[in-house]
Parts: sequence; structure tokens; C-alpha cells
Amino acid sequence: MKLILPLLFAGCLALSAETEEQINKRFPVQPGGRLVVDVDFGSIDVNTNGTGEVVVDVVRKVRRGNKSDEEAFLRERPVTFSQDGNTVTVRSRAKSKNGWSWRGKQRTEGKYTITVPAQFNAQLKTSGGGIAASDLTGDLKAETSGGGLKFTRLRGPLDGATSGGGIRVGECEGTLKVNTSGGGIEVSGGSGSLEGDTSGGSVGVKDFHGPVRVGSSGGGINIENVVGKVKGSTSGGSISARFTSPLSEEVKLETSGGGVTVRVAENSAFDLDASTSGGGVSSELPVKVVGKIAHDRLAGPVNGGGKPVVLRTSGGSIHVKKL
Repeated sequence: MKLILPLLFAGCLALSAETEEQINKRFPVQPGGRLVVDVDFGSIDVNTNGTGEVVVDVVRKVRRGNKSDEEAFLRERPVTFSQDGNTVTVRSRAKSKNGWSWRGKQRTEGKYTITVPAQFNAQLKTSGGGIAASDLTGDLKAETSGGGLKFTRLRGPLDGATSGGGIRVGECEGTLKVNTSGGGIEVSGGSGSLEGDTSGGSVGVKDFHGPVRVGSSGGGINIENVVGKVKGSTSGGSISARFTSPLSEEVKLETSGGGVTVRVAENSAFDLDASTSGGGVSSELPVKVVGKIAHDRLAGPVNGGGKPVVLRTSGGSIHVKKL
């Protein structure tokens, strides 16, 4: 037993060892250039700097318990850098089509930390990690198969997609499009236009100025203080909306998986069109009813009428409440 225990302990130490690779590169650029990142694993974090450079810091770790296997894994997926004019490209993909495979347990970890001039475009892609970008002015496209997305204080068109995590957007301005198959969407502040879709979570939008279209197959929707046209639909939960400003554009909310509750200022003027096949309809504001009075439908102008507010559900009741 005295001989076996040290051997077991030594085996545990071997399995816990890892191979780490660190890379630092700098590229002189002008504002308005482009960063392209395409890697097979690792998170990507892009921020701005006060210089005329793209600065790339890479840390990659592999844990296998066998040093030669770990080094072979990294050699099969080298990080390459290139610059063509004002475009900097960072890539890491397997050399062979079939990739490098092994059997047994292993763990990989990677992080690409990159700073660029404030006015810069970026195209970011990873198959195994999250993506974050902040304080950029320019076009941004981000895609990951294995993590979340976080965007903060961006100025310009945004196109973000993930198959494996949630999306957070804060104080961004521009044409914003985000999509996830594996988590929720949270948007706070900002302006422009917003399109957001998720198959695996809820959607929340707060304090956004501009048209909003959001959809979910797996959760509820919460809208708060959006100034602009609103369209929201879900098949997986309830919808709640709160408008403290006058309704200057159309609002359309639809769910097949819960109720709909809308809160508006007492003096809000709009044309209500609400109906449900799974409950009742009620309003705390007076409605000049158009058509037949029914338990499951309420339609007519509120405070003289205005933009349409269309509410639909087949899975619950509809409530219009005053703030």
C-alpha cells in the first residue's frame, strides 16, 4: 500500500498538468480598418486603445496529462497572423481536414484579448467560447457556437449570433441584430433599430429608442420604456410591457404561451385591439368599444385614439393597466 499511494498521487499530478502558450503581436493601422478573427476555440474580447495599433494577446491552454499530446494539439492548430493594408487577420484552425483527434479526457482553454483604434470594424468568429466587444465605432459581426455574447457602447451596425449562450447588449447605437439558440436576450439603453430572436430563453428590452422587433420560442418577453414601434411574439411565455412615454408608434404583442399585460400612462391615446382564446380581456382605461362587447375581445379608441395597440394570446388573459 505504501508503494501504490505515491504512484496514484503522481498520476493525479500528471493529469492536472497543462501546456500553456502565450503570444503577443502588434500591427500599425489607421482608424477605419478591419479586424478579422476566426478561431476554433477560445473567447474573444475586443476593446479600444488610444494608439494607432492593433494589439493581440493570446493565451491557450491544453490539459491532457501528456505533454507531447498537448504540444501536438497546439501545433495542429497554430495561431496565424497577417496584415493586408488596414486589415489584420487572426486565425486558428486545424491544419488537416479531419483535424487532430485523441481519445480520453482533455480540456482546452483559450482567450484572445485584442485592442484596436476606437474607429474600427470587426468580424469575430469562434467555435468554442464567448465574444465581448465594447466602445467600437464601426461595423461589427460576431458569431460563436459555444458561448455568450456581450456588446457595450458600440456605434454602428451590429450582427451577433450564438448557438450556445445568452446575449447582452448595453448602450449600443445603430442597426442591431442578435440571435441565439441557447439563451436569453437582454438589451438596455441605446438607440437605432433592434431585431432579436431566441429559441432558448426570455427577452428583455429596456430604455431603447427606435423600432424593436423581438421573438422567442422558449420564454417570456418584457418591454420597458421603448420609444418607437414595437413588435413582440413568443410561443413560450407571457408578455409584459410598460410605456411611460406617449405611444407614438404601433405596438403589437402576441403569445401562445401565457398572458399579456400592458401598462401605460393614464393620458395615453391609442386604438386598442385585444383578443384572446384562452382567457378574458380587461382595461383600467376607458375604451370606446367598437363592435360587439365580449369577454374575450376589446377594441376601440382610448383617450380619443391614436396609434394601434394590438394584443393577442391563445394561452391566457390580457390586461391593460394604467401607471
